[in-house]
Amino acid sequence: MIRNWSLVCLIFVGFFRIGDSEGVPRIGIVGAGVGGTSAAYFLRELFGDSAQIDIFERKAVGGRLAVINIDDHYYNAGGSIIHPQNMYMVNFTNMLGLGMDTKPGSGTFGLFNGDEMLFSTSDWSVITLMKLVWRYGLDIINIGNWVKEKVLKPMQKFYQIQADGHAFSTVEELLSAMDETLVSWTKKSIRTLLKEEGFSDKFIDEIVMAALRVNYGQTTDVHGLVGAVSMAGIEPGLWNVIGGNQKVPQGLLEKSKANLIHGAVRTVTVLSDDTPMYTIHYTTSTDQEKLEMKEYDIVVLATPIYKGITNIEFSNFQKEIEPIDYDFHLTVATFIQGQPNATFFGYDNVNNLPDDILTINDKPFFNAFSKQKPVEPCKEELKNDKAVYKLFSNKVPTEDEINHICPKQNDLRLINWMAYPNYPSSINLPSFILNERLYHINGIEMAASAMEMSIISAKNVALLASYHWNGQYDKIDEMSAESERESRTEKTEL
Repeated sequence: MIRNWSLVCLIFVGFFRIGDSEGVPRIGIVGAGVGGTSAAYFLRELFGDSAQIDIFERKAVGGRLAVINIDDHYYNAGGSIIHPQNMYMVNFTNMLGLGMDTKPGSGTFGLFNGDEMLFSTSDWSVITLMKLVWRYGLDIINIGNWVKEKVLKPMQKFYQIQADGHAFSTVEELLSAMDETLVSWTKKSIRTLLKEEGFSDKFIDEIVMAALRVNYGQTTDVHGLVGAVSMAGIEPGLWNVIGGNQKVPQGLLEKSKANLIHGAVRTVTVLSDDTPMYTIHYTTSTDQEKLEMKEYDIVVLATPIYKGITNIEFSNFQKEIEPIDYDFHLTVATFIQGQPNATFFGYDNVNNLPDDILTINDKPFFNAFSKQKPVEPCKEELKNDKAVYKLFSNKVPTEDEINHICPKQNDLRLINWMAYPNYPSSINLPSFILNERLYHINGIEMAASAMEMSIISAKNVALLASYHWNGQYDKIDEMSAESERESRTEKTEL
């Protein structure tokens, strides 16, 4: 009954808004994570102060960026590390007057195979480099140059492309604008890609596998692009926001002057394909039984619309809108305050344990075990039973499993995340456009899930929405069209 009545209201309103391309839009954004709040910020820049922007969020602003309080100290519980060349996160942090913790950890790590620690670094960087070169040869140096040239350099180029106002309809078009070879990486595993690039099996089986297990809870069978992004996630110079990374989306929400609606979106309904106007049905956090309704000219989905994890229904669309047909990966972060059992890892003294213990196979029940540093300035290092550790796993650990690693706990917390897609070796990349003026930011996650990737996608969607609203199509997929013309010219000349 409510849905039918909403359609009547939309038809009535539609008579007065059809062709109103010179006005300002009403924009609904679903999700107040870093993707949704940065989209609100970019859309405000593009449409001005008079545009109505609402953001729906059923939980806390920040989404998968969150902190947890243990013994009056806060720790990053979701996305925790940022690369120094992530321009948007760097710029937002500076713009919002936030501080950077450029030393989120001491940097020592060990590789654990379930029976013994195969390798561990030193507090002395020179000794660490010597040990790495002894075990992995020049691969350990070449991987840094490879990531810089093949991953970071195309991304730096793309920042200028977005600054020039270019937008792309699909994830494949966007990646092609960065570098055409990136699309081919999504059709082969990171193991195959790095073997083709000349890296050894030992380096792939240990260093690359460890990076993937700690960053994505997955293996070297993932596709090449997400594997490459994972390698960037263990480079030197990583940082996080003082006070927690969630402060960035919180600040962007305030800057955007968007209206935050605490509620869960249930249905997105379209009036007709000829008149792309939408109604969003939602329940508020204060009344989860009563359906509320608001109408929008533009809707941006900044939440995963993936098989098995979305509860949003799409109504009255001529072409059925289906979730992206890939599962999401469960990541369990178990926070333990206490003193670890050093003998479990083959050590006599807990003080000799590496700060980050990474695993290279699935024999251990966990992916990584890492000593944590509070996100706020701390006068002195927390030691002994005051220290906090984060145990990453693909399932909820049993009591016995936790006791093996840390027999005595002062505090124990579990946070379950449907954190990122389960990445296959080869994927089909989705579109950002689900329907006219209906966009999906999180489609970018099939290429790679990361804070910066979400912001890049949000900027792209904001540009698409602006161009579609104002009838300016010349900068949409323009670079791809130019590449096709150049390719045809080269073939003709041959």
